Amino acid sequence: MRRTNQPVLLPAEPEEFPDYRLGFWRLDRSDLDRIVQVLNEKQKGQDGQDEPTPDALALIRLMDQLKNCDGNLQKMMNGEGLLRHNVETACFGRWVPSKTGRALAHLKLIPSPQTLVDWSPPEVFAAMLFQVWTLNPEWNKLAGPCARCGNYYIKKRASQKVYCSRRCGNITTAVARTRERLATEHADKLRRAQAAMQKWTTARTKHNWKVFVSKRQSDITPKFLTRAVNKGELVPPKQEK
Repeated sequence: MRRTNQPVLLPAEPEEFPDYRLGFWRLDRSDLDRIVQVLNEKQKGQDGQDEPTPDALALIRLMDQLKNCDGNLQKMMNGEGLLRHNVETACFGRWVPSKTGRALAHLKLIPSPQTLVDWSPPEVFAAMLFQVWTLNPEWNKLAGPCARCGNYYIKKRASQKVYCSRRCGNITTAVARTRERLATEHADKLRRAQAAMQKWTTARTKHNWKVFVSKRQSDITPKFLTRAVNKGELVPPKQEK
């Protein structure tokens, strides 16, 4: 579908819609871009770390509810009457003709307390975005969070279900391989240390077993042996010299 340079939120006439978050949503791919932007919005938390904004958290909660219902939107909405009511009444539609044969469906948020019951502004906004997302013809291209960076994203192919980009996938693969290599090297050092310890028990030496092992295995230090013993990875010799 062709992308336009037109903003997702089209301006509305103030005298026609004098209420919260003026604007219309176009039901095309640009809607998903905007929804992803909201999902990935961050703010500084009390501990100084980045955390999702209230708008993002409210929308993520709705999306997680759908996941918990195995993607069954009807099951999700039938489980709680208030949820269905508020999502259904979060927007109203407007039919707008375009320069082609395809009409545009514009949606407008209704922030009226009479229609949206007991919900905060972030929840109201999330209900609108959730409705727009589930109405979008490309709704199933929205995915996330990414297993590495935690961001939501629009899938470029149907098989893209874990990472937001090749970069995140490649970095994760590289990290996994590095961990596997380090684990293999660690296990090999423990094996060689254990073998050298056995030789120490019968060797004629004045060195303690840690020094003895480190002299026979240049890449194994006494500190490594101490940590391995403390972690229970090595059992020190019973005989001390």
